[in-house]
Amino acid sequence: MATIIIGSVLPVAVLGTVLIWQDYGNLSRSSERRSEIAVGEIDRHLRHDAERTTAMLNTLSESMVDDESARRLLQLAQSASGMRYCLLAVIDDRGTIAHQLTTTSGSFEACEEGARSFTPGGKAASVWVDKGRPYLTVRVPLPVVSSDKESRQNFLIAIEPLDQTAVEAEGFPPPGDGTAPRLTSNAKAWFLFPGGKLVSLCPDCGWTPPDATIVRRLTQRGAEDMLGRATLQVSGLFFAYGPAGGMVSVIVEATRLPQETRTMWALGVWIGMVLALLLAGLAGVMIAGHRLVIFPLRRLTEAVQEWERSGVFDASVSLAAPQEYRRLAWAFGTATRRLVRREQELRKALEHQKTLLGEIHHRVKNNLQIVASLLSLQGNRIGDDDVRVEFMLARDRVRTLETLHRHLYVEGELESLNMNSFLDELSVQLLTAAGHDVQSRVTMHVDAGDVMMAPDQATPIALIVSEVVSNALKFAFPGDRHGTISISMAREKDSVILVISDDGIGLSASSDKEDREGIGLQLIRGLARQISARLHVEERNGTRFVVEWPAQVSQGSMPQRAGHTQPR
Repeated sequence: MATIIIGSVLPVAVLGTVLIWQDYGNLSRSSERRSEIAVGEIDRHLRHDAERTTAMLNTLSESMVDDESARRLLQLAQSASGMRYCLLAVIDDRGTIAHQLTTTSGSFEACEEGARSFTPGGKAASVWVDKGRPYLTVRVPLPVVSSDKESRQNFLIAIEPLDQTAVEAEGFPPPGDGTAPRLTSNAKAWFLFPGGKLVSLCPDCGWTPPDATIVRRLTQRGAEDMLGRATLQVSGLFFAYGPAGGMVSVIVEATRLPQETRTMWALGVWIGMVLALLLAGLAGVMIAGHRLVIFPLRRLTEAVQEWERSGVFDASVSLAAPQEYRRLAWAFGTATRRLVRREQELRKALEHQKTLLGEIHHRVKNNLQIVASLLSLQGNRIGDDDVRVEFMLARDRVRTLETLHRHLYVEGELESLNMNSFLDELSVQLLTAAGHDVQSRVTMHVDAGDVMMAPDQATPIALIVSEVVSNALKFAFPGDRHGTISISMAREKDSVILVISDDGIGLSASSDKEDREGIGLQLIRGLARQISARLHVEERNGTRFVVEWPAQVSQGSMPQRAGHTQPR
């Protein structure tokens, strides 16, 4: 019941929880994404400024004719740029400034010194630092000017403070002089120069640079990335690393915004509420299911078990149970009452059948006793010894059947017979019938273990044992010869093996008795075929009969011809 309820409710709850968890995960990565976006924006703006300045300087270089036109063009370019350059000038390859135009932004001395210190073979655009402030320098060559003495290469150079080129965003007011970068909210940025030097994009903001270990991990991850970018989270801080303008690398540090923290807490509360509602709903359904379904079924089950033990079925079910259960209990009550009546009728019929069957066995046993007695009386009145012996053999066979029926009747077991007790009594009976002289010279050993046998198999086996043992008692120990007859029976897998052996004179020595043994051995072979048994006779220090047959033989199966040796 619990599995059905959970299986029906759990998928919906899991789906809702997964959706909320996805929102939670996306929100938890918002600071990391902001840092990545900031790196991309810094890279884009730096490239844009370098390309824009390069295009402007190329245009100026094509329009300059003389010194006067150079001054006017530089002034026009500075005005058009919104006075963003701290230095616009013409400079020769020795670092001498010919024409220059400066603004009040930044440090003019630093810009002028940076212009004089450039090398003609360097990059057209580069980033350099002076007193903790980053600057972007762009230069383009002017046509070569020839003089009487030498030719000079002049350049147009533009220097721009980089703390004015950062990503523009709302929520981060610039400090004091208005030169601070407007980064994404709660984000900080540094340029990373070769050698591991970090320069803040907002020198006046007082940002604490990231630890050298963080910088090293970021650069290692960036080296493994195709685009040279990397991200890292350390103790609630989110770092992003990547190239900026192809001139320098940049590291951005972002923290989680207060509204993001509040939203994450709200999502966590939602997840908790969903789980709490799920558990409460499951608990309610379980309680209701127990009261309306489980308890009535348990009550009905206990009533059925009590009926099995005592035969009394109490079909009372609470009125709060569903109507179907009440009807089921009523139907069970009706069925059990009918079963009880039918069981009583069957019990009486079974007792009557047992009584009749016992009476039949008793009468069969008595009739066999009467037949054996008549044969014995008739045999005693016959003067011919050979005829009298045949009568005695017939009497012994009838007595064997009578003993078998007596065991079935006494034990009351019609499906199986304990062969050990039966063979014990049969061997004693056969030894007694042989006479006092034979009893004093021959010893019988019986070992059938715990073999149980069906009556339809026990009858042929009993006759086989009777014939073989009677034959051995009469012919195996002539004169005053002493000996032993052993009877053993054992079950091996799906077969039963009967071994009857004696240490008498053997089969060949008694060949003169064929006329008296022929019927017995024919009977033994026929009985063996009746139960599909294999018969094997051996002569080694006496005679040994081995009979092996399947443990159960279906009534419809055809008997197999058993292998046998020369009759004894």
